[in-house]
Amino acid sequence: MSGNIAITGVPTTPGPNGAVPLRREIRDLQRNFPDQFNLYVLGLQHLQSLDEQQLASYYQVAGIHGMPYKPWNGVGSTTNWASSSGFGGYCTHSSILFITWHRPYMALYEQALYASVQTVAQRFTAGALRDRYVAAAKDFRAPYFDWAIPPPAGSTAFPTAIASPNVSVVDVDGRTRTIVNPINRFVFHPVNPSPGDFNANWSRYRETVRYPDRSGRSQDARIAPILANELASLRSNVSLLLLSYRNFDAFSYNRWDTNTSPGAFGSLEDVHNEIHDRVGGGGHMSSLEVSSFDPIFWLHHINVDRLWSIWQDLNPTSFMSPRPAPYSTFNATRGGTQDQNTALSPFWDKSGTKFWTSTQVKDSATFGYAYPETQKWLQPSTAAYQAALRQTVTALYGSNVFANFVSNVASRAPPPTADAVAAAKPEIAMAALSLAASVPVEKKAAPAAAPAASSADAQKPLAAAKDQAAKPPIKAPAAPSVIPESLKHLAPNNKYTEWVVNIRAQKHGIGQSFRIQVFLGDIDESNPDGWDTEWNCVGRVSVLGRAPETQCGKCRMDNAEGLMVSGTVPLTSALLQDIVAGELANLEPAAVVPHLKKDLKWKAKLFTGEEKALDEIPELRVSVASTVVTIGEDGLPIYSGQYTVHPEATEGKPAGLRPGDHI
Repeated sequence: MSGNIAITGVPTTPGPNGAVPLRREIRDLQRNFPDQFNLYVLGLQHLQSLDEQQLASYYQVAGIHGMPYKPWNGVGSTTNWASSSGFGGYCTHSSILFITWHRPYMALYEQALYASVQTVAQRFTAGALRDRYVAAAKDFRAPYFDWAIPPPAGSTAFPTAIASPNVSVVDVDGRTRTIVNPINRFVFHPVNPSPGDFNANWSRYRETVRYPDRSGRSQDARIAPILANELASLRSNVSLLLLSYRNFDAFSYNRWDTNTSPGAFGSLEDVHNEIHDRVGGGGHMSSLEVSSFDPIFWLHHINVDRLWSIWQDLNPTSFMSPRPAPYSTFNATRGGTQDQNTALSPFWDKSGTKFWTSTQVKDSATFGYAYPETQKWLQPSTAAYQAALRQTVTALYGSNVFANFVSNVASRAPPPTADAVAAAKPEIAMAALSLAASVPVEKKAAPAAAPAASSADAQKPLAAAKDQAAKPPIKAPAAPSVIPESLKHLAPNNKYTEWVVNIRAQKHGIGQSFRIQVFLGDIDESNPDGWDTEWNCVGRVSVLGRAPETQCGKCRMDNAEGLMVSGTVPLTSALLQDIVAGELANLEPAAVVPHLKKDLKWKAKLFTGEEKALDEIPELRVSVASTVVTIGEDGLPIYSGQYTVHPEATEGKPAGLRPGDHI
């Protein structure tokens, strides 16, 4: 029997119909499953308190992702893979293994968290209280944060469960106490349990931070307005990926080459990068080398895993294509084949004698979990399940660009203050709000009540739309909201032109992370700190670059070879804002291209907030592409898959297309 730690997730025996416990959205868990949320907080606190030298401690599991760049669980590397300082890490970013590698990683975290939850549950005072929490702990799974859904009424885009520095819990003695919130931050004990674990930049923080001020203190309050301002772009990007991408390679990771089509610049990794940027703000989440120490990393990556689960069930026959290995590891040779059978080190399988492969981790049930949307056992057939899943995607992220526009734009409107009106396009805000108010948006029917819980914890059945535990997945809005009446002229015969901004650049070209922010209209040049929440800000592409001296062996090789990455910013919703304001006639190229030549702009900023000159970013190119979309009777978009590049929209602008550029 091997002494290696086997990555099993939570050992689970599926029900007769294949049912397994669900990972739930954190706001859902907090509101509708309070006992499990309480266990999550206490269990995470326990996990974070473990000796940092223990292999299954929070510190050690987080350290697999980057710093302290030490082999985990006996898994080393060859000199070909190592950096100049020795071990080169396990990086799979911008590679075909990106999303598959992270699945067993999340399973390792979940099994460690589950163990702590069980420990805490057993500590509750004997009797009914203990029975209640032991029952709640049985089916506990790690939650996720869905950053692409509109926040519930009366709440902000960044959940208080994550943002609050303190949290109230029912402790093991049954008393309610306020404790330091372990979801908000991880407190190192100490920062460097072994000398040199972190470099000087990160050693100065005794706890994880987001948007640190000059004193190194977190500014979590900055996150919600940024997430809210770019929510329309984020939702559109998620919907575009889930409903129009059919190729796993294009969907999964952000590496760009000359074969990349104009309709495949986006990827799940690209959207993933944006969240690291939006949430981190120069703190731990902003750096791949230390991001996994921030507790939100796990909530974020479990949501990335969820989106892959949804996509793979919609596209079950599409999987990774064999590629030449771009780097060498201790179990792969550069130039050899990297494919679905490549080892996902350092994650030992259930035997503890060999590593998981991408083929083996395709089904989340392998690790004992599913998501509210992926309960395929509730449907009579695969076809019925896929139809319900597609409808669920549209219910969560919007049915089509016109219906989305009406529901999204009000949340982006600037507050009615003199400063906001002066800094924004008030005519767009007011016209859009007027449109939103005049169009009846069908409300979702209240879900049927779930059967009463039979377990001792007697938790409430989930009333929110995303709970699927006792009923089929929710359905999309019905026909009345397919296209709002006042916008139907923009989609004659239910067809319209969808627009995107495509961006590519050298990933490590400036030796650090940066973002390209896209604007449609004027930019307040005097206030770069406010660009994230400016009304004219459409969206961003975030590039997680590293310094030439990084300890990541793969990133050093990628840097030497000039690795290119790409991303997409959906543009159509922003164009609709200009249409309702009377600044644009329609979505046809004859009208849109001249409009973009005049008003489309972009800026580069470092994650620290400093503006960067566009011409200092190697190989940066910004282009515009469009595709024809047909809206079906059910309101779902049907993408043609054929994209047209419009070079004249960006040519002549800094980093715009130049004659002869391939993009």
